[in-house]
Amino acid sequence: MSVAVPCTGIDCPSFRVSRGEGLDQDSSQKVVDFLEVIAEMLNSETITFGHTLDEALLSLYEVYNDCSQENWDGYGALTIPYSAYEEAKKIIKLLPSSIQIPEIIAEPNGEIGFEWRRSKGQVFVISIGGKHRINYAGIFGDNKTHGSEYFEEAIPSVIIENLRRLYS
Repeated sequence: MSVAVPCTGIDCPSFRVSRGEGLDQDSSQKVVDFLEVIAEMLNSETITFGHTLDEALLSLYEVYNDCSQENWDGYGALTIPYSAYEEAKKIIKLLPSSIQIPEIIAEPNGEIGFEWRRSKGQVFVISIGGKHRINYAGIFGDNKTHGSEYFEEAIPSVIIENLRRLYS
């Protein structure tokens, strides 16, 4: 399989990835994903709080790449599935520009976590496992919230409302 990664711009290099001897399908997909992240970085714009969309996508790719094998933490952690990576990437791209880019972490249960922290006692986290479900929890001083929402094409409004609550 060969994949061309499109790029716009006068001095833009082109990339071509071919599956070669000794490169299995999973490894090939990781190379393609990495090149897609690079291509997106070349075309992205800076968003709020000094963070960029490309930084978030690169951080997500690094978490996925580091944790896509069983027992990645040495304590029996589950593999982060490709479907969780894809869903997390979609969420990053759907975040409103007024929302700060989260810290992206791997969770031992095989999910990808996003954490937004404003100050001590002000935190909101979501977990994505690649099954069209977002689990969330938040602490807002003395108030707490948690739940689970279906996710397909848009970030559920309860997630956005809690993120705005964190930064208001």
